[in-house]
This record gives sequence, structure tokens and C-alpha cells, in this order.
Amino acid sequence: MRFFVDNNLSPQLAAGMKGFGEDVVHVTEFFPPDVDDTELLARVGSEGWCLVTRDDRIRYRPAESAAIKEHQVGAFFMGGKNLRRCQLIQQLVRNWPRMKELAAKTRRPFAFRVPPTGAAIKSIPLGD
Repeated sequence: MRFFVDNNLSPQLAAGMKGFGEDVVHVTEFFPPDVDDTELLARVGSEGWCLVTRDDRIRYRPAESAAIKEHQVGAFFMGGKNLRRCQLIQQLVRNWPRMKELAAKTRRPFAFRVPPTGAAIKSIPLGD
């Protein structure tokens, strides 16, 4: 299962996960910085990747929400605002095993919110 890390998370975070043997890529490996979210979501879906992002607005914007559904994207939305770099790393590492499990067994499209603390990953509705 490959995870695709969006622009609102650091390329170094993706590289660190990859360095530990995880199948993770960063958006900058495939797209320019100003890529349209619908184009990105189409690629993520067609490749069968799972999106990891902090941009919760994606699921509320009609075009992006439609792209998630149309392209059967699995998405993990990292919760928490204004987290420091160390907190983001802890959030991802703490929840990584469960994210991999959910990605493998959940029918797409799906969306989960990854909490900034604790480990209660919750399913969230995709906007209409």
C-alpha cells in the first residue's frame, strides 16, 4: 500500500517514513507545487495510493469532493492546527500502523481523521 503525502506536509516527513522502509511518496516527486487538487486526486486514485493531508477543506470543496469519489481515493486527514514539526511526526508515527490497516481493509472512497493526540482514528463523511 503506497501513501501519497500532500504539499501541506513536509517532503522530509515523507522521506523519513520512506527511510524506515514505508511505501511513501511526496507530491513534489510527481507534480509542480501549484498542482490543482483535482488533478492530484485523479492520479492518487488511478494509482491506488492513499492520500495523507492536513488540508481538511478538500473534502468540503465540491470539485475535490467529487474527485475523491469519482477516482475512489482513500484519504487520511491529519487533525490538529498549529502543530509543531515534532508533534506532526509523533502524530503520524503513532497512528501509522492503524492507518495501514484501515487502508488495506476499507472500501474506497473513504476519509478518516487522524487525531493530533491519542489513537482514535475516526471515519468522516465526504462532502456532498
